[in-house]
Amino acid sequence: MRLAPIAVAIVLAVVRSGSTQAQEPQKPELLVPVSAEVVRIDVIVTDKGGKARPGLKREDFQVLEDGRPQSLTQFEAFVAPAPAAAAPVAAAPAAASAEPGPVPQATPRRYVVLAVDDIHIEAANLMRVKKTLDRFLEREVPPEDMVALVTTSGARSQDFTADRQTIRQVVARLTLQDRRLRQVDVPFITEYQAELIERGDPEALSIAVEEIQARRPSPSAEAEARMVARAVLADSINSSRATLDTLKNVVRGMGELRGRKVVVFVSDGFTAGLGIENRAGYDLREITDAGTRSGVIVYSLDSRGLQANISTFNAANRGPVMTAGGAGIAAARDRLARAGEFASQDVMNAMAADTGGFLVANTNSFSDALRRIMNDTETYYLLAYEPTSASRDGAFRKIEVRLPGLKDMRIRHRKGYFGPGVRNEGVLASTAASGNAAGGSVPAREDRLRAELQAALASPKPLEDFKVSLSADFMSVDSAATQVVVSSYVALRDVPFARTGDRRLATVDVAGAVFDEGGAVVGSLAVERATLDLTDAAYEGALDKGLPYQRAAPLKPGRYRVSVAVREEGGGKMGSATQWVEIPDLGQGELTLSSLFLMKEDAAAKRAGASTGAGAGLRPVQAHRVYAQGESLIVQFFAYNLAPDAGSLVTQAEIWRAGELIAASKPEPMEKRDGGAAHTRRINLRPFGPGEYEVRIVLTDRDTNTTASRRAAFTIE
Repeated sequence: MRLAPIAVAIVLAVVRSGSTQAQEPQKPELLVPVSAEVVRIDVIVTDKGGKARPGLKREDFQVLEDGRPQSLTQFEAFVAPAPAAAAPVAAAPAAASAEPGPVPQATPRRYVVLAVDDIHIEAANLMRVKKTLDRFLEREVPPEDMVALVTTSGARSQDFTADRQTIRQVVARLTLQDRRLRQVDVPFITEYQAELIERGDPEALSIAVEEIQARRPSPSAEAEARMVARAVLADSINSSRATLDTLKNVVRGMGELRGRKVVVFVSDGFTAGLGIENRAGYDLREITDAGTRSGVIVYSLDSRGLQANISTFNAANRGPVMTAGGAGIAAARDRLARAGEFASQDVMNAMAADTGGFLVANTNSFSDALRRIMNDTETYYLLAYEPTSASRDGAFRKIEVRLPGLKDMRIRHRKGYFGPGVRNEGVLASTAASGNAAGGSVPAREDRLRAELQAALASPKPLEDFKVSLSADFMSVDSAATQVVVSSYVALRDVPFARTGDRRLATVDVAGAVFDEGGAVVGSLAVERATLDLTDAAYEGALDKGLPYQRAAPLKPGRYRVSVAVREEGGGKMGSATQWVEIPDLGQGELTLSSLFLMKEDAAAKRAGASTGAGAGLRPVQAHRVYAQGESLIVQFFAYNLAPDAGSLVTQAEIWRAGELIAASKPEPMEKRDGGAAHTRRINLRPFGPGEYEVRIVLTDRDTNTTASRRAAFTIE
């Protein structure tokens, strides 16, 4: 086994090596160029009135990539069940083929993600959205649909489930998470106005200057207005990027699902620096690319509803409308506000249109809007082709679908993707179903492997081909630089091994990534490949130990989501796991404990003569905390912000079961240790029967009467 176990005593070395890395956010190693072998696009065809047009055939369609015709390798038609009194479908025009069309298939299982933009939404609108979603989930969503919910702030989420009550409870807990810049003085510059000023619009700048001069005449009013505009614009782009990155990650993560995949994005709207000439603005083609690669269609719903008047205080305009300067300046601001309202819909509209969906805006009937979206997903065509371009320049490839023999038809589909090359930051979903997954060059296979791992890391639904256990834990080596230690365990009993003579062979790849609350990648964990070449005896031992993986990454204080994905090479089986971790701020000076790191004695290591080093003869069980009744639980932890007088510190180990304290050690003095040295406790488990337990470490400073504690669950078999 090339991927050897790492004792928890060695975690310190792992973490210290991680602490030398830059603290700045880094892009994951998995984001590498991919080779696009097959492109699949869902095509929705309607007449002028928006009614779905079934009955079309392969030869009715023409697909172009960058203007060049492509040959279809796959064609399927899906149609919703017709209502009882449905009118017959009109005959196809003479220009179309007279041969009978393909028998339409029933719409496959549908996966729906409700993505609520709790960063860009007003309180009143959020309340209305919550009520609508609750009724929608209770009455409108078919029982066979799988539904998930995410918020762009990361404050609330729910993986795919058929349990409507669970989703409704999450909806009921939705709250505003707007953390954007709050202006407290003139000029009150909106996000749209700030973008116009940055682009050199004289009227937008003049409005801000007039407000400053009316309040307090200043010779530097223009410079002050530009400074405020830059601050507002930077804040606007950051909040927009958080929203769009979350959405992109959600779309990418749906690649492994099989069925109809839909994202309903609900927001008051926002700008994203689309008009800025530099790199500050968000490239919406990244979401288009993610949709093409994962087979996802995005619909947008403007949660502001019917816009009769301009709001003077809302999510986009966070200051009062100033009328200083007379009617002229007030009229100019009204025009600017109206233009900003439409501009805030541009991102939502473009994102939906470029993935094959549409924007619903200027309506108070959210229930009808959601019903219309769901109906739109039921009748469509699936087209696939192998791109003829061999270029690997990473450029965006535009897709166009036509119906040459039909008139007055409306066609919606995803508009393109980034081709392979250095520009590409996306990943294509698995091409296993295309018939091309088996062979291919080594680079293509590596590309496909990394693409599948990346999709699994971002997936809102854990993959369960085999069991993956995960523990994401906090510690620091110097009471300053905080880190996360990621431990995972793969149950090898579920991994298929190939027989070659008297040996068992398998190859397993493990990867990890860290996401912030907004869903943006802030850290990557090294990809490990375990090549397993085992005798029968070694195989039995490996089944007991499983396949461990342990890595550390520097993180600033905050709340993060850690994901680990595992892929078995032979059959392409995949598993993943996700866990949230809170990194405390040690700079606050509060008495703090690290997470608890659990170990057990390794009998095999002892027999092999391991007798040196702090971790000699020990095996980590951080991600798979299972003990036999006669074993000892060994727990390590680190303490921070200790009192100068070491004599006042005492620790106590406790064992809990079902919420009740069943055993506790005597309070023991704890030696103050600098330099990140670990404290260790050994607990004999012989008195406890099989079941689920919890170990707690309580640290008390008797001089200040302050305590800190940590807990960790474990199982006795």
